[in-house]
Amino acid sequence: MMGKRTLICLWGRGSSTFPLFLPIFQREDFALWWSWRTTAVTRPCGPLKGLRDIRGSGDMTTVMIDDVLPYVEKPSRYLGQEINSVHKPKEGVRLRAVLAFPDLYEVGMSHLGTQILYGLGNLVDGVQVERAFLPQLDMLAILKERGIPLFSLESRTPLSECHVIGITLQSELTYTNILAILDAGDIPVRASQRSGSHPLVIGGGPCAFNPEPIAEFFDLFLLGDGEEVWPLVLRDLKEITERGGSRAQMIAAAKAYPGVYDPSDFDVYYADDGKIDRIVPRGNVLKVTKAMCLNLDIEIPPHSFLVPYVQTIHDRLNIEAARGCTRGCRFCHAGMVYRPVRERSRQTLVEMAAKGLESTGYEELALTSLSIGDYGPLEPLLRDLMDAYGEDRISISLPSMRIGGLTPEVARQIQRVRKTGFTIAPEAGTRRLRKVVNKDFSDAEIIQTAQRVFERGWDSVKLYFMIGLPTECVEDLDGIVNLAKTIGSMAPKRGQITVSLSPFVPKPHTPFQWARQDPEHVLKEKLDYLRKNLRGGKVRVRWGRTDQARLEAVLARGDRRLSRVVENAWRRGAVLDGWDEHFSWNTWMAAFESESLDPGWYTERERSGDEPFPWDHLSSGVSRQYLLKEYRLGLAGEVSDDCRSAGCLSCGVCTPEQMENIPALRKTGAVDGSPPLDGELQEPEKSHRRVRFIFQKVGDMRFLGHLETMRVFERTARRANIPLAFSGGYHPKPKITFALALPVGVEGEREWADFELQESWDPQKFRETMNMFLPGGLEILLAWKTPVDGQPLPSRISSMGYRAEFPGPVHDLDSRVEILLSGGDIPVVRESKGKTKTLNLKNYLQAIESSGDDIVHFTLAMQTNGGSIRPGEVLQALMGENTPIDGIRVFRTGLRLLVVGDRSGGRPGFSRIWD
Repeated sequence: MMGKRTLICLWGRGSSTFPLFLPIFQREDFALWWSWRTTAVTRPCGPLKGLRDIRGSGDMTTVMIDDVLPYVEKPSRYLGQEINSVHKPKEGVRLRAVLAFPDLYEVGMSHLGTQILYGLGNLVDGVQVERAFLPQLDMLAILKERGIPLFSLESRTPLSECHVIGITLQSELTYTNILAILDAGDIPVRASQRSGSHPLVIGGGPCAFNPEPIAEFFDLFLLGDGEEVWPLVLRDLKEITERGGSRAQMIAAAKAYPGVYDPSDFDVYYADDGKIDRIVPRGNVLKVTKAMCLNLDIEIPPHSFLVPYVQTIHDRLNIEAARGCTRGCRFCHAGMVYRPVRERSRQTLVEMAAKGLESTGYEELALTSLSIGDYGPLEPLLRDLMDAYGEDRISISLPSMRIGGLTPEVARQIQRVRKTGFTIAPEAGTRRLRKVVNKDFSDAEIIQTAQRVFERGWDSVKLYFMIGLPTECVEDLDGIVNLAKTIGSMAPKRGQITVSLSPFVPKPHTPFQWARQDPEHVLKEKLDYLRKNLRGGKVRVRWGRTDQARLEAVLARGDRRLSRVVENAWRRGAVLDGWDEHFSWNTWMAAFESESLDPGWYTERERSGDEPFPWDHLSSGVSRQYLLKEYRLGLAGEVSDDCRSAGCLSCGVCTPEQMENIPALRKTGAVDGSPPLDGELQEPEKSHRRVRFIFQKVGDMRFLGHLETMRVFERTARRANIPLAFSGGYHPKPKITFALALPVGVEGEREWADFELQESWDPQKFRETMNMFLPGGLEILLAWKTPVDGQPLPSRISSMGYRAEFPGPVHDLDSRVEILLSGGDIPVVRESKGKTKTLNLKNYLQAIESSGDDIVHFTLAMQTNGGSIRPGEVLQALMGENTPIDGIRVFRTGLRLLVVGDRSGGRPGFSRIWD
């Protein structure tokens, strides 16, 4: 028909002759021939999209791609090429700011605040806002070993060369992570050690309401809502930078805005007994009051949220329906510091959902709020969303339903696509103790809620309880056992009840900020008692670590002296303290002893009503008098009503004008529950159409795992409005099939996949439309129609072609190939889950040949069970067991697919294909 050289020249990107051959390209026999035959060429004649296009020209990029990413777990964490990531031309950037989240990428990319500030900051002209996360320990070790500073993801700029580092303070257990980020970025960890050449380090988030234990490490903090202040601060800092202003000028400019706190503006003095004696301001500012956005319909974040390749903790589109809560739970930090309640309008949320889903391709939408069941027009909003997206199998989740909030209409709407679990949060085992925390629900109401959940099709329920709450006694523990077993007895045959037990941690700016925490041995005794009595039946128990809760309590209400302890613990190796496998209480205890501070003094001591707190100069808007009154009411077992229904309780946060805008409370009853919910039974789609395509995955995209690649294609199809077909049942999934997973780090030049569609699409239109939305390094090369009832792709693979490119000449490469071919059996030993398996490489290696002194081509057979030898195992056998194979670049050049009647015996090369 045509020679392979002619074919590849036609396949060069942008070739005007390509459309002339569409009738030929859309035949599967041609595609099979082309996919395999072109792999025999030593070097591709036509350019491939990806490798040279997206590696960039910077030294840091080259180092990352060649020397770092091939050797770390989940390298896609560090690519910075996610959908909707912002990359501004370097010459136009006057101020470079980095949002650094002090935890792993999967956690940080689930944080809604980071997404909002990233989008808003990048709207400021001349400002580039980028991201950084705490690398996993393997990445940290490589960076340190090779002298590479921690860098931003987008431009791969070392953190020390940026102007601003904004750090999210989401949890006290991330404090050592902050120091790890600063140190890895070549930034002195203490603010006093920084000079004018270093970036400003600014902290914000819920822990900023008492940042004293880490005050020594930050230049500034931002208390409260950042949507209005953050872009304005960036604008002013950019202008100061442009005119060559000083670091002191930048700090002064930022402090002009509400909620910005400079720890050096206050001196702290301690009494002889260790308590705070007084906090003295150095200037005219006596107290820093939080920044607050009053109208969320005006402060709308950009809709183009980042879409990670890695599966994150909350892998979905999150839209904030409301901010603040006035339910008044006395242990709840967020419920106090984010007052007053502000709701977005129904129309605004519908528009945000439409734009967000269009730009991200997510298959799940979460309406977030501290208590979404209290959102005024929740039922009509759900109808709007499900009517718009139900047919696209986009599910709606409500992560913070309260007891009774699952009304029949709410359940009906969110069941239209899918459901998973449901969470009920009684918090305490008896009504008496629930009144102490201001959650006045009877056992009967909780049991009735669970009964309704089971009746509506759920088969699993999670129950959340705290242990160690003020005034807790053994009857309250028995109440947990009785509730769990009663609800478990109502569960369906295959149902399960998961009881989650979390030690109580007193938090600042809450009524319980005066309370003591139970000693750790008492918390352990309570956990042991509950675990023993909850055994059996359909109940499964999960619990938080008591030593982690103890550290959290120390830092939550700590003072500036703890900065020494945090730094000491970090220098002893403490990092990732929120992860069980990394946390070491012994390390922290050694740090406390070294600094002559007692953690028990911070945790086990009830505060008197007039004792100064380390955060007394920082205001959430809620008055100390109100919090103390609520604490005393709680100890007396008295309940305070919600101010939205009972009227103002004088907490101090609202002005008269703000009170007029507080939404009326919907009286719908309620459960602290957290659906994504199960769906109605979906009938399988009829008359599907299948598009089969060949794509390449090269350059940075080689660091995506198989599941990550599948998610990229699914979400790309949603963004491109491709009419995907779905499976039936309660959990419909898009009908997408990939022929064979690519190992992480291996590039694929001719990979195969199938999409089933609800309607017929022209393959050329499908290819062009998908390529418009796919990230660089992923490109569909061929597409054609194929019968839906044909043989599945994975079962048709008979062999795979590979090309390995060595980083430099291998002078004896030819002889190594000959030795490999002429020798006897080559055992390959694999260990998995304590078992050892030995394979003979010769049974899989169909062909191998060298091309020059730096390239090897080889072909591997696929066994009928889907198993084969890995390309790295071939290269190790070729080079010898003791020779490192680091730096060898591996390409899968094609897949050989069998069809009915194939008489080639799986041999490489072209042979006639019978249909």
